[in-house]
Amino acid sequence: MEIRETLFSKTFSLENEDPYRLSLDFMRRIAENYAVYETKNTYKTDGPVKKCTVVFDVIEQLDKFSRIRICFTIEGENRVLYVDVVGEFIVKISQDGFFTDVFTEFYINNVFPSLRKISEKRVKELEAELESVY
Repeated sequence: MEIRETLFSKTFSLENEDPYRLSLDFMRRIAENYAVYETKNTYKTDGPVKKCTVVFDVIEQLDKFSRIRICFTIEGENRVLYVDVVGEFIVKISQDGFFTDVFTEFYINNVFPSLRKISEKRVKELEAELESVY
């Protein structure tokens, strides 16, 4: 069973002479404080048009089954950088057998609500911290 809940979403754009370098610098600055998992990093040029895409995640594990994931999708074209940030609370429990069903029911009814509150608070803290970076 997997539960995903989007806790926040932000989109903004910036103008810069070198959007690709700015996006890598942004990722590097976040990596100074958090574990960053890069999933995509491309740079394309076709004459006067330059495009880049940098996608990475910051994941904070709450317990064995729950985590907070903040996904950054940064796309640049020529001198404009488009940034999309999505913060999610994710619960993933493997369901096999009777005892796992009982555990899943217990976890969802007793542990999930408190972890959800903790994740909302933590995401607000992370959001404020990340705003200082960009």
